[in-house]
Amino acid sequence: MDILPKMPIRPENKKKYPKYWKYLSFWIRVGRAKNKCEKCGARNHKPHPKTGRKVTLTVAHIDFNEKNNKLRNLKALCNKCHNSHDVRKRIKGMKKREAVKRRKYVKNAEKAWKSRRRIIKG
Repeated sequence: MDILPKMPIRPENKKKYPKYWKYLSFWIRVGRAKNKCEKCGARNHKPHPKTGRKVTLTVAHIDFNEKNNKLRNLKALCNKCHNSHDVRKRIKGMKKREAVKRRKYVKNAEKAWKSRRRIIKG
């Protein structure tokens, strides 16, 4: 049985993290940060002092490079601090995913239009 909690990583990003990530993440959160956010000091699994919601510590890559796992590049952050750290990157990712959806929609609409024109000309 594994005592380390599973950390939510998007399936498409799993290959970016090393196999020992859960151990490294655990050491950063519990060993180095002593179960507290390294930015605001919120305690893990306790209500956040500002939001009142339960804190879940996660490990952030300061330079946003998931392959750079040097200790000085990793920081234990609460949900609030991690979200504010990643906000620009997340917005960029959401826009990128939305653009892909839009292109697929347009492509499918064009195919449908062409097939209708063939039927009409038929």
